[in-house]
Amino acid sequence: MHPTHRSRPLLLPLCALLVLAGEGLPRPAVHAAAMIAREVAPPLGLTASDGTGLELVSYGVRAVVEDPLAFTELHLVFRNPQDRVLEGRFRIALPSSAAISRFAMKIGGAWQEGEVVERQAARQAYEDFLHRRQDPALLENEGGNEFAARIFPIPARGEKELIVSYSQELVRRNEPYRLPLVGLPAIERVDVRVMVARRDRAAGPASSLGGALVEQQVVEVQKRNWRPDTDLVVAQRGAEGRLGLRHADQLVARITPLAERLGSDPINALVVLFDTSASRALGFAAEIERLGAVVEALRARADFELQVVAFDQQLSPLFRGRAGGWPAAARQLLQRRAEGASDLGRALTGLATLARNGGLIKAERLLVVGDGVVTAGETAGDALRAHTRGLAAVGIKRLDVLASGGIRDDARLTALATAGLPRPGIVLDAETSAGEAARRLWLAARSGLKVEVPGARWSWPTVLEGVQPGDEVLIYADLPAGQSLQVKVDGAVVAAEAKGRQLISAERPLLERAWVKARLARLAHQRDTLAAGDTDLRAALQQQMIALSTRSRVLCDATALLVLETEADYARFNIDRRALADILTVGLQGLEVVARSGVALPPADLPLAKGRGGAPTGGEGQDGRSATLANASAPGGAPAADSAGGAPAPEQRRARGQTERQQAELGARAARPAPSTPAPRTPAREPVASAPAPAASRLEEAAAERDDAREAPARRDRLAREDRPAGTVVAQVASARPAPRRVAAVAAKKAEGPPALTGELAEVVRLITAGQREAALRRALGWRHREPGELLAIVALGRALTASGRRDEAARVFGSIIDLFPSRADLRRFVAGQLEALGTREALALAMDTLQKAAADRPDHPSSHHLYALALLKQGRAQQAFEVLEQALRLSYPAGRFAGSDVILREDLGLAAAAWIRQRPTEAAAIRERLQRDGGAAERAPSLRFVLTWETDANDVDFHIRDARGGHAYYGQRQLASGGELYADVTTGYGPECFTIRGTPRAAPYRLSAHYYSRGPMGYGLGRLEVIRHDGHGHLTYDTRPFVVMNDHAYVDLGRVVTSAALTR
Repeated sequence: MHPTHRSRPLLLPLCALLVLAGEGLPRPAVHAAAMIAREVAPPLGLTASDGTGLELVSYGVRAVVEDPLAFTELHLVFRNPQDRVLEGRFRIALPSSAAISRFAMKIGGAWQEGEVVERQAARQAYEDFLHRRQDPALLENEGGNEFAARIFPIPARGEKELIVSYSQELVRRNEPYRLPLVGLPAIERVDVRVMVARRDRAAGPASSLGGALVEQQVVEVQKRNWRPDTDLVVAQRGAEGRLGLRHADQLVARITPLAERLGSDPINALVVLFDTSASRALGFAAEIERLGAVVEALRARADFELQVVAFDQQLSPLFRGRAGGWPAAARQLLQRRAEGASDLGRALTGLATLARNGGLIKAERLLVVGDGVVTAGETAGDALRAHTRGLAAVGIKRLDVLASGGIRDDARLTALATAGLPRPGIVLDAETSAGEAARRLWLAARSGLKVEVPGARWSWPTVLEGVQPGDEVLIYADLPAGQSLQVKVDGAVVAAEAKGRQLISAERPLLERAWVKARLARLAHQRDTLAAGDTDLRAALQQQMIALSTRSRVLCDATALLVLETEADYARFNIDRRALADILTVGLQGLEVVARSGVALPPADLPLAKGRGGAPTGGEGQDGRSATLANASAPGGAPAADSAGGAPAPEQRRARGQTERQQAELGARAARPAPSTPAPRTPAREPVASAPAPAASRLEEAAAERDDAREAPARRDRLAREDRPAGTVVAQVASARPAPRRVAAVAAKKAEGPPALTGELAEVVRLITAGQREAALRRALGWRHREPGELLAIVALGRALTASGRRDEAARVFGSIIDLFPSRADLRRFVAGQLEALGTREALALAMDTLQKAAADRPDHPSSHHLYALALLKQGRAQQAFEVLEQALRLSYPAGRFAGSDVILREDLGLAAAAWIRQRPTEAAAIRERLQRDGGAAERAPSLRFVLTWETDANDVDFHIRDARGGHAYYGQRQLASGGELYADVTTGYGPECFTIRGTPRAAPYRLSAHYYSRGPMGYGLGRLEVIRHDGHGHLTYDTRPFVVMNDHAYVDLGRVVTSAALTR
C-alpha cells in the first residue's frame, strides 16, 4: 500500500494536496484530511451487528512454512464490552492465494468445529439455530479474499474464542512469509510461533520405513499491550534448488515460463480508470500518491498524454492533459472522496461511450487502479471480459491493472488484463515499487501459453495469461508415483527434475489441501468460461465443486463453514460423520492431523419437530434455554419493566393471545423478489426517524385518551390468561367478521418511550429538523471521515446531503453501504429504501440492481421478493415484476416464520397483473388466466396498503395504524372499524407486515408508527414503510419511508397518509 517513492519533483507533499483539495469544495469537504490518519484497514476484527467493536484480547499465531506453501492457524480471543448479548460479525482478509481450512468456536469450554456446507443451506441453518437459541457460527466468502462470519451469542461482558486456519501459496522463490498486522488495535497478548521447514533431501523415503528428513527454523515473538506498527515478515532461506513438493502422485512445482526477452510496449497516451468506491476509503490518499509515483516513473521514460477517469457507481472524467499535470488530477481525486458502490461493468461500457462521443483521449493503453471487487451492476466474469474486449472498437489495445487494497479479487483483475484485447496486459501487485511498475508497464507480455505435464492425469493451470520474463507460476499435477516431473510451456521444457532441481518429499496434509484448491480452481474456471452459456452444465460443475469442497474441507465460493453442535444437526444436513475430513492443525513440532472418525458430539437434548422441508421448529435450543431473544437484549439479561403507557415487559410480550397462538404454525410460501414498477412519483420526502410526530387532530387525541383509560385492566387480564413464547409467528390473515376489540397494550395519547435515535445520528437529524443544513452536513462529513466503515455515519451523511437538495451525491453516499457490505442482503434491502426515497433515475436504477442481488442472495426471505417486485413496478416493468413474483410463489420459507407473507406475495402478484394489463390491455384475458393459475389475488378495486419491513433478524417490531376516528390497529387488534386489516404479526425479524384498506379510505388521515419492541442480539433497527396506492385500474403510486431506530421500546413516527393522490407525512 505504501509507495516507495514519496518525493518527486512532480509530486506535491500530501498535506499540500489536501489543502488544494479543499479549495472549491463544498464547505465541509476539507475534512478529507481526517481520512489520512487511518491508511490501513485492519486485517481482521469482530464487531456487533450495530457496529460496536469488540476488544481483541489475545492474538495467537501458529504457522508452518514449507516452500512453496504455508499454513497459518490463528487463535483469537475477543471481549464484549457491553452489558448485553450480541450477535457479531467477524471479518478477515486473507492472502490472495489463501484457502480457508478451519473455523471453530469455543462453546461451553469445548471447541465446536465448523463443517463445510453448501452456502445457501448454511445460511438458512444459521438463522434457524439463532431462533432456537443455539450457538451458531457461519463463515463465508464476502468478496475477493475477504471472509466474514456471523457469530452468536457473544455473552455480555464475556469473551468469545475463535480458531481460523488457512493455507496459502508462496509463488515467488524465497518469498517471505507475511502475516498482516498493521491496522489492528492495541492487543493485550500477542504470541507468535512460525516454523520454517527445510527438507534437504529429494522426494523419496528418508529411512527404511519412509518419512522425510526435516530441519526447522523456529521464530517466536511475544508482545504485551502492543499496537502493531508493522506486519510480521519471516524470510525463507535455502530453497534455491527446490523445484517443489511431492507426496505420492500429488505435486506442486514452481516454474519460470518465459526466459527470453520481450520487446517494449511504449506508452504515448494513457487512460487511468481509478476506483473511488467506498471500500477504498482507508488508504485512499496513499493510493493516489502511489499512482502519482508510477506516473512520474513512466514520465521519466517519455512524457505522455494522460486522462484520469474515476468510477464507482458513477463514471466521472476528472483530468485530461499532459502527465506533468498530475497534481491537478490528484487534487480532483481527493476532492471526489471514496464513496459509492463499485460498478466496473458500467465503467468499462461508459469508457467506450465516452470515446465514441469524443470525451476520451486517443489512447491504446488503459490502466485500471482498483481491487476488482464488483458490488453493483454486472458481476459475471464472462460479461466483464466481454465489456473489456469491446474497448478494442474504440482503440484500446492493452489493459493493465494496478491492484490496490488488502481486500481484492486477483482472479477477476487477471481476467480483465487478459480478456482478449489485441495485446495482453499484466496485474501489478500492491507491493510493486513505482520504478518496477513503470518498467513492466513499458514491457510487452504474452498470453495463451499452453502448459503440459507429460504423463499427468490432470494439471493446473493449463494455459498461462499475461506473462512477462522472470514471472514465476505454481503448477499442480496428478502424476503417477515414481514418474519424474517434466513441465512444458508451448512445447518447450521449462522445468524438470534434475540434479540441483528436485521435488522435495512432503507429508500429505498441506500438499493435499493446495492440490484440492487447484482442482476447485479448475472446476470454477470451467464453470465460468466453458459452461458460461449452458445452465445445466454450470449447475453440474457447481455441484462437483460443492462435493469436493465438503469432502476435503477446502472452502470455495459455493460453500460456507457452519458450526454444528449435535448429532441431530449433522443428520439434518445429511453429513455422514464417519466420513468427516480430518482437521489440519499446528502442534509444537509442526503440522498435525486431528482424526475425527471417532469423535462423538452430544446428542440433541430433545427431538426436533420437523416443519416443511424437514426444517426443525420449536422454541428452545439444545440446552433448554427459552427462545426469548428479547430477554437477552436487556442489560444483564433482565426483563424490561412495563412502564405506564409504554411497552409490556418481555415476559408479558410473550403472550399475545390464544387466537394468535393457534396461528403460530402458519406456513408461508416464498418467492424470488421482483422489482417494482414505479408509477408517477410524488416528491420524495426526507425519512427522518426521530422527527417530531405530526400534530394529532382533537379527535385523534380524544381517542388516544380513551385507549389509555381502558388499557391497563384489559392488558392485565389478557396477560394473565395468555402465554405465547416470543420468537413465534402469529397471523390472522382473514376472518369472517371483525374480531372483538381488544385494547392496545401499547396505545397512548402520544407514543411514549426512549427516542428512536441516539448519538451522532440523532444530532445530525436534530440539525436537519432545525433547518441547520450546513451544520448537519459538516457534522456528518466529520463523522464519516473519522469512521469510514461506520454504517450510521453513511446514513447521516446521505440524509444531510438529501436535506441540502444534493440527491445525486446522496445516492452515491448511500451506495457506499452496498460496497462495504456486499454480501449482506439485509443491508442491500435497507439501502434500496434510501435510494428509492431519493426518487432520481440513477438512484432508482441502483435500488433495483441491489434488490435483484438481495433476492438472488437470500431467496428464503419473503421481503427480498416483495421489495424487488416493487422496484420493478416503480420502473414500469410490470411483466418482469409479475414473473419474479410468479417464481417466488413457488418457493417455500422456513416453517414457523414470515406469517402472512404468502398472502402479501399473492396480492403483489395481483397488483403486478393489474399494472401489466394497464400497459397491455389487449392481453388482459391471458394475464388474468395466468394470475388465476398461479394463485394470485385479483386486484380490480381501489386499495391502500402500508407494508412494513425491517432488516434485523430474531427481533420484534410492532406496526401501529391509527385513523382519524380514534381507531387503532396493531398486533392485538388487527382491524379498524373504519376499514382495513393487519394481516400478521411477525416477531422473528425482517417482516413483511401489511395493513390493507379496501375501497375508498374513510378515516384519513392515518397515523403510522413502528414500535421497536426488542433489538435482540442484532443492535439497531433498519427498515422501511412502503405506502402503495392502487386506483383499481392498474395505476400504482408509491411512497417510500426508510427509518432507523436505535433503542429498545422506541417508537418511530412513520408519518401520516391522507387520501389525496399526493401521499404526505
